[in-house]
Amino acid sequence: MTTGGAMREILLHGGSDEAFDRSAVFARRLAQSFGARLHVVYTVEDPLSAGWTAEMGVERLPEIHQAIEAEARDRLARLIPMDEQERLNVEIVVRTGAAGHELVRYTREASIDLAIVTAAPADDRGVALARALLDHGRCAVLVLR
Repeated sequence: MTTGGAMREILLHGGSDEAFDRSAVFARRLAQSFGARLHVVYTVEDPLSAGWTAEMGVERLPEIHQAIEAEARDRLARLIPMDEQERLNVEIVVRTGAAGHELVRYTREASIDLAIVTAAPADDRGVALARALLDHGRCAVLVLR
């Protein structure tokens, strides 16, 4: 975290539902108010452990990442206009692996000051992501319901 409590790097965990849409609008306003850069990080569990190899070869993983990123850019463009994305220096990242681990790792690599995750009370996955960031991350964590 930067000294003096300044928020210069904000991470938003990517998603494809209405909760993500609300979180993206909130993260946009927060990034604007702090003059911060917005990182939207999507996580894909390890495709090998998910059994994807039966349907495709590992060599196609870059194509999948590109497709996820293209879909994420389209969705984000509906929520944050491209000119604002440029001003906020929005970066969309796709990471493969356990979501909690990948988010914690990314917060360290990108010197994230604030991580935003969505976790409804019955959302075990969102709660687990928030817990991983709280237990192992080095940034502030904001959980939106």
